[in-house]
Amino acid sequence: MIARELAGWVLGLRYEDIDPETEAYCRELVLDHLGTAARGGVMENMPSVDRALAAMGAGEGSTLTAVVGKAPARPEWALFTNSIAAHSVELDDTHSASSLHPAVVVIPGAMAAAEVEGSSGRELIAAIVAGYEVACRLGRALTAKEVYAKGFHPTAIVGPFSTAAAVGKLIGLTEEQLAHAFGIAASQAAGRTEFLSEGAWTKRLHPGWSSHAGYVAARLAQQGFTGPLKPFDGRDGLLRGYGSEENLARLTQGLGQPFELAITSVKPHACCRYNQGPIDLALQLRAEHGIGPDDVASIEVGVVSAAIGIVVEPRDRKVRPTNDVDAQFSLPYAVGLGIAKGQASLDEYATEALGDAAVLAVAERTQAVVRPEHDARFPDLWPCDMTITTTDGRTLTATLEHAKGDPENRLGYEGMCAKFRALGASVFDDAQMDAIIAAVDDLAEGGIGPLAAAVTRR
Repeated sequence: MIARELAGWVLGLRYEDIDPETEAYCRELVLDHLGTAARGGVMENMPSVDRALAAMGAGEGSTLTAVVGKAPARPEWALFTNSIAAHSVELDDTHSASSLHPAVVVIPGAMAAAEVEGSSGRELIAAIVAGYEVACRLGRALTAKEVYAKGFHPTAIVGPFSTAAAVGKLIGLTEEQLAHAFGIAASQAAGRTEFLSEGAWTKRLHPGWSSHAGYVAARLAQQGFTGPLKPFDGRDGLLRGYGSEENLARLTQGLGQPFELAITSVKPHACCRYNQGPIDLALQLRAEHGIGPDDVASIEVGVVSAAIGIVVEPRDRKVRPTNDVDAQFSLPYAVGLGIAKGQASLDEYATEALGDAAVLAVAERTQAVVRPEHDARFPDLWPCDMTITTTDGRTLTATLEHAKGDPENRLGYEGMCAKFRALGASVFDDAQMDAIIAAVDDLAEGGIGPLAAAVTRR
């Protein structure tokens, strides 16, 4: 039975089974998550979340856990807040082969459960690695193309299962209980992509609610609540409802070989993953040839077909975005930023910055074309290419296989620390950021206590 097999692997994974490179990268991804959560915590959508949780008494009670940059809350709401905040800046990590964001549906729940249970740092790291494995394996099995075609967001669908896995491991579920938790999670998997039509905030909610659902699923299973034991492969199972049953074997075949966490990407640019490579190409051609907006006659970007419905169409919303969500999911705007601004940070995606004439002029001249040869390599690779025709008749070209931040083109430890500091400065001073980095570096030995204390305002 697939649910039991997956549960058995999750519960059996030990810290000692994780190779040193993956363990080190795990801690870097924790730091990356904390930076995105810190900056996301002051985004325009968060005051409404904070007010709603205050009205529900989320900060009341004796069992409170860390919320990055804010006062602690009950664990089920702390992870909810951390997940939403970290996903609100479009800088959270991405697993390319499954087209989803694992950190926001694994790390908040694992941290909350570890704090409640008093877990060791090594137990926390193993739970995070296991949670990534569940999220990404399930995403591979569903296939992003199938999920998106049905109007669902992959991160939201896998979230309840990955959180249940990480939390279930830390709270000591049995194999049978975790299998039931997966069954409970299956009835809570949701998340529509309709946000793309009007720039709504619901995508930012998706990992928060799915993480909350996974935590509840694990706690219910712990107390004997049952779920169907064929949540993935049953007659009305997840793969039939959201994806394709053809790839069921991807859920359990070769688990941890390599660990999915080890092949997860991080984002240097504050936008959708489909735009990361095109921005890199725009920056490259801008630097190599010294071009600016006035030099551009036209730009053609070769992309995978999966990008079209997310960052290319409808063209009017993509060429002239009216809010930050529209802009972050616009390939023409992203290319415009690369050529006109030389960067694509959160500042460039702020609503007040969206009327920049130079950026919009380049966006208007940018077209995307599906390349069958790129599709043939997707989703394991997300290749793209760019051809710029200049006003003086030159043709400038470049091709990219691995965007900056991909496992094959990592930022490195110093780059990850720099990204954390750039984001964390919105909430923490230098001494506080030093303490957080030190706590993450020492996570295996120091455990959750120093880290929770460093990130939370008490």
